[in-house]
Amino acid sequence: MITLEEAKAHCRIEHDAEDSLVQSLISAAFRQIENRTGQAFDHVADAEMVLDSLPSGDSGIELKWTPVRAVKGVVYLDPLGVEQTLSGADLLLDVRGVYPMLYPAQEWPESKRDRASVKVTADIGYETVPADVRAAALLIIGHLYENREAVVIGTIATELPLGVDLLLAPYVIHRMG
Repeated sequence: MITLEEAKAHCRIEHDAEDSLVQSLISAAFRQIENRTGQAFDHVADAEMVLDSLPSGDSGIELKWTPVRAVKGVVYLDPLGVEQTLSGADLLLDVRGVYPMLYPAQEWPESKRDRASVKVTADIGYETVPADVRAAALLIIGHLYENREAVVIGTIATELPLGVDLLLAPYVIHRMG
């Protein structure tokens, strides 16, 4: 992530009066980047994904994040409604596709088919945010800091040819359907 000090230096802010605003702009910039690219750049140690049941046999579960550093475990309800746990050692993570797939080391156990009866916990995000993504975030932060309204009247603006879209293009996951 980008620190408050880095964002303030980029925006040439020399006071502390707007620290909470700048911090919120940092968060907003990364949410925008994550929404645009389909990737998780912020490191989250215990991200959770909820399912209604485990697949059968040795079918995989497509995880909703990319990148996934490690799957910590799966907690599920067995057919009798008793909570069971599969540790990371019981699971195989295939990161070759756009979204990682999670497979059982053997076969998935039988689970109860009920709303939110399965919870996958994973360590996601980049260890270090790539330099071009950091640059895009700083451009977004600077833009949001300087333009605090949805409409600016009386100015002529041009998009930077080497702006946010170009910096983020290698990270965008194109979705079908």
